[in-house]
Amino acid sequence: MSRDKLLDSRGRRLRRPRSWAALGAILMAIITTLIAVRGYTSIPEEPLHEVSIVVEGSHGFDISQSTVDAALEQQPIKSHRPLTLTVTDRHLSGDELLRGELPDYDVLLSTQPQNLEAENQNVDERFSGSALKSEFVSADDEYTDARFEISNAFWDNVGLGHGPQAVTAAAERAAFVLTDGPVQNPLYWFGAIGLCAMLTAVLLYLALRYSSRWSSRYRRLVAAQRKLSRAVLDLEALEATYAAAPENSRPAGFTKNWNDLQSLSLQAARNEDPLVAALFSKAEALNQNTGAKLAEFENTSRKLTQLADSLMGAGSVHANLAGTGSTFDKLSRPIYDAATALLIRLDQAPGRMVAGQDLQTLRAELGELLDASTGDTDSKQAVARWREAEHQLARHTRTLITSLRRYPHGRIPAVAQISQDHRQLRESLGLEAPEKSSALHHLRLANALVRATLGDTLASDGGAQPPGDGALPNAVNAPARQKPGSTGTEELTPRRRGLVIALAALTLVGSMIAAGILVAKLTARPEVASDGSGQGVSFEVDDPAGMLSEEDVLRYMDTDFEHDSSFTLAVRDAESYLEFLPAEPGSTFRDVRPGSILDAKWRLKDEFKDKVDPVTGELHPEVAIIPVLVTDAEKTVVPGIITSEVQRGEYSWGSLSAWEHGSITESNYLEMEVAGTLDDYNEALERNGYERAGFSTVGLFWMLSFMFFFTVINLVLFVRYLLGATTRIGRFGRGAGALARAKKQLEALMLGLDDAQINAVAVLGAGGRGRSDEAGQRLFERALVMAWHEAEELSQLPLSERLHQPYAHRVAHLERLVAMLGERDADVARRAKALVAATRGAGGDEPAPVILPG
Repeated sequence: MSRDKLLDSRGRRLRRPRSWAALGAILMAIITTLIAVRGYTSIPEEPLHEVSIVVEGSHGFDISQSTVDAALEQQPIKSHRPLTLTVTDRHLSGDELLRGELPDYDVLLSTQPQNLEAENQNVDERFSGSALKSEFVSADDEYTDARFEISNAFWDNVGLGHGPQAVTAAAERAAFVLTDGPVQNPLYWFGAIGLCAMLTAVLLYLALRYSSRWSSRYRRLVAAQRKLSRAVLDLEALEATYAAAPENSRPAGFTKNWNDLQSLSLQAARNEDPLVAALFSKAEALNQNTGAKLAEFENTSRKLTQLADSLMGAGSVHANLAGTGSTFDKLSRPIYDAATALLIRLDQAPGRMVAGQDLQTLRAELGELLDASTGDTDSKQAVARWREAEHQLARHTRTLITSLRRYPHGRIPAVAQISQDHRQLRESLGLEAPEKSSALHHLRLANALVRATLGDTLASDGGAQPPGDGALPNAVNAPARQKPGSTGTEELTPRRRGLVIALAALTLVGSMIAAGILVAKLTARPEVASDGSGQGVSFEVDDPAGMLSEEDVLRYMDTDFEHDSSFTLAVRDAESYLEFLPAEPGSTFRDVRPGSILDAKWRLKDEFKDKVDPVTGELHPEVAIIPVLVTDAEKTVVPGIITSEVQRGEYSWGSLSAWEHGSITESNYLEMEVAGTLDDYNEALERNGYERAGFSTVGLFWMLSFMFFFTVINLVLFVRYLLGATTRIGRFGRGAGALARAKKQLEALMLGLDDAQINAVAVLGAGGRGRSDEAGQRLFERALVMAWHEAEELSQLPLSERLHQPYAHRVAHLERLVAMLGERDADVARRAKALVAATRGAGGDEPAPVILPG
């Protein structure tokens, strides 16, 4: 049955909860597609209509229909809408200028330099400037900005000595400001598409993560339910085992564990339905409370399986059923491992820490314990025999501890606690005793004393011992213990949550910095370096009085021209070209009649007929004239420049307040004034054509900021996805080298065991009774199989799980187990070498033999 068709205990359908992020991802994907299509259709979109210009009336500045047509023919102007610019020599009315009421015109440009005087307010047509149809724009502010831009484009170029080209510049500006097409800047669409795409990816990840987390919890629930079902199904067999054990032979611990099993089963059954309902509820599926309930349910199911195994084994002993040997094997296994490790440590110790007779006694008592582990037909005698063997081993181990304490030692390592399942099995067999009086505890304490005296002498001593059974085989595959109330690894701890938030904040700040730098570079107006010396400049000087020094002009310049440029310096008498107004009493500053500055420029332009195109009346390309006007007081006035370059874009460099208001600057330094004008002109050429972004730079900044931010987030999520989706590159994960070495050691240890023997040991357990060495070998083989399965399971884990600390703990645990198994094998090899040496009589003195336990 699929997950979407599950039913609860009352027959109600359980529907798997879905994340709203999935719907958001679909919507964002659609939006991204629409924006991409819109951007694709708008970026290559070119204006299709040609702007036409109509000249009405008579105008100065060489403006006529023929000269304008000639200029327009040299450089046609395109627009996104049909557009006609009408140039008139009359003033504009208030309705035309202020309200855009132009029934017969699209754009109307007046060449009148200024408004009529205030006393002529009764005249309807009394305004200068430009007007356009109000329906071309959507707001009053937009209308005002557009008409000023068109008018300024005309008059700024008139100030540069242009006539027909000033008209075409106004038409070009009108086509630009009145475009009704979408945003043309590719960066804007790139930012919008990128942001939407990144949001889509994040939402998709959130949806997938929601699904993955839910599936993970669902799998955990199913595994716990399977354990619970096994315990419930085994209750009958367990009850039969319990009943088969005579009442007078049931220890109190056996009865206690049986009652605990029944109560835990009932508790788990009652908690199962609410947990299932919460897991299939969208509001509760992934919250912390449900995680805690699931962890508690898992712990209960785990306890049930442990109790069931302990009761089954103990019951087989009390009822004289088959399997008694396997039960005592489980009980003896950790004691055997601890005793073997102690014997290896003492055998490798320099000198004699413990008398040889004490070691022989320890081996003999360990052998007695292993012989008792083979079981007996009489359960009481089997338990009593095993208890007596353990008491003897514990008593002798305490004697060894007393001897070991005499040696100087450092800090004694913590002794690992006895595992819960071992304690439960002891209780079920009626072997209750204080933990610190058991043989296992004393053996571990003796190992800790030897380590404190000699240091880490075994390879299994390489890491910190866990609080459980350390490197014991029966703990290899045990699930990681969880603290009460823990929700597993799904929920972030407060520390990790704070770290994630801090990293996200740093990523956002970094993205904002990167976006700010990019937007600033893309929208900043061009600048000219002010560390030049006039390179690329040449002069044609027209100076009848010989007042100007070209070398001094170059010496005072602060910029270099990118291309070779030639300038005509026309030195003239200021009093003859400008009309000075009387200075204010006590003032040293003089003004001129505003119109006289334009008159002076056009007069000079007429003096250089060879530099003017006779058709358009404009200067030839790459020609520039700088008027240098010298007053009677030998002061210099430079009223701008006359150039063939047309001013375009946002940066206004032809509009001088001099000809608008009559203000001029008189300088005592002729060459410095000319050099300053050249530097200003060079900077103006760099900025010519610069346009502010046709969209909100603030909006672009935030789009790019979040696009960069979500790009980094998606890269991290993509890497996490790859780590969780594949195990083929597992060799690069944490602890991969240690795991590979452990597997190689296990392969070497398993060379002597064929598959059939391994399966028999792993599944069926020991065959018949055997001597103590056979029991030791049986324990060794079981631990070897456990270690091999653990290594296989660790090899299949995805990289995302290998990056967490529990994986490193499991690998370290496996290393210690393999090291202990290898040391046992090495012990056998050492004995074999001693036998060969004794047989051949080589090596001098005969080495002392190492006697097998038992």
